[in-house]
Amino acid sequence: MERITGRPDETDLQAQEAPSRKGTRLPRPDEEAGRSSHPGESAGARSETLVGLTNGRGPNPPRLVMLSRPQDFATLSERGATRSHPLLTMRFLRTDLDATRFGLSTARRLGGAVIRNRVRRRLREALRVMAPSFQPGWDVLIIARPALVEADHDALVEALHRLLTRIGVLGGRTAT
Repeated sequence: MERITGRPDETDLQAQEAPSRKGTRLPRPDEEAGRSSHPGESAGARSETLVGLTNGRGPNPPRLVMLSRPQDFATLSERGATRSHPLLTMRFLRTDLDATRFGLSTARRLGGAVIRNRVRRRLREALRVMAPSFQPGWDVLIIARPALVEADHDALVEALHRLLTRIGVLGGRTAT
């Protein structure tokens, strides 16, 4: 390979190694921030409160049972009764199961995938808060309407509470 010299836009630069920084320490892969590196040793005075999304829900938040089989959705569409609200529509059906199961439907008319996923997360979180007071033996399909995208949390919770109470999932009333 022949080297071309004498061009004004080329310059030979020496490769210099960056000077090492004293005191630089990289954590070990198994080390977590704020934790003791020795097992069995106390990590110091750590707060016992939970941080982040789990705050306020306790160590074992209620788990929702979700509908996942296409046959369950088809049964709800064929035989389920319907109740509506400006933010959402619910299809529901009484079952003989020990749990109340939920399905979420977010159509593309709500927006892109990010918006639809956000709507589903908001619905699941609102349902989780209400989960301890669910009556067993219901299948509920929640269909989000476009107005739900812009609705605040309080409006979402109020709409869910109103429809679930009217159906009989919350409290002892049964739907007519």
